[in-house]
Amino acid sequence: MFFSAAKNIFNIDNVGNRWGVRILYFVTVILNAAIHFNPYADKDFTPLSNWLMNLYNMSEMENASAILTAPPVSNGNIIYLLTLLGGELILIGSAYIYAAVYVRLYRKEKASMAEKDESGAINYAVNSIPDDIIKPGKLVLRILLLMLVTAIVLLPLVTIALYFMFFTIVGLPFIFTAPVAYLSGDKGIFTSIPYVAKLSLRYYFANMRSIALVLIVALILNFLVPLLENVSSTAYYIVDAAATAWIFLAAARLAALSYCSMKDFPIKGRRRPYAI
Repeated sequence: MFFSAAKNIFNIDNVGNRWGVRILYFVTVILNAAIHFNPYADKDFTPLSNWLMNLYNMSEMENASAILTAPPVSNGNIIYLLTLLGGELILIGSAYIYAAVYVRLYRKEKASMAEKDESGAINYAVNSIPDDIIKPGKLVLRILLLMLVTAIVLLPLVTIALYFMFFTIVGLPFIFTAPVAYLSGDKGIFTSIPYVAKLSLRYYFANMRSIALVLIVALILNFLVPLLENVSSTAYYIVDAAATAWIFLAAARLAALSYCSMKDFPIKGRRRPYAI
């Protein structure tokens, strides 16, 4: 059961006719790889590093005057940092699109099975059929709004998450499906968090196991892929972009799969008909 679930999580192109997701993945990889080939970006932060080191070694009086001077950051450095931020937003946006498409197709298939009175749909989740399928226009607006909120809170949120790493990991299974609840049209952008937290109470350990699996694979890739840089920088950039996009879409697939499972198959007592 565990290996089957793991295979399902990382089989990212198993959505609809597969070609839509493959195109999304290909575009995401190209855009993220292109960041490293930007001719206007400057990755050399040596002047800034030396300035910070000198600032650290100065006396308090010298620090006071040195702080008033602008740090040696070139326009190329700023462009590089902005492209990195843009790359992260591209990855997150692709993950949102993937999760939204997954839920829409899942609900369409479930509604179709219910109309045909197939046994695969008329089961433990019969009370959840049919689910509302969000309209494409409304879905696009929700994706744009969610991207705007993500862009505004991304840096503060990452900073807080890193500072409270233990609590972030412990609490992640409760809230990681909140964007899916919003993109599915079931809840608003703020009401989705308490909604999925309640759904996740009995699925906590199943969610934690699956999230840990994705994180472990990401860590392994993060260790192995940089070894390619010793062989070819170009190969490293392309493989790194491909691996990163794959992990983000796998995480999106897990979030969508988990949300649909928790909503349709709530665990009651010891009865657990479905495991993520």
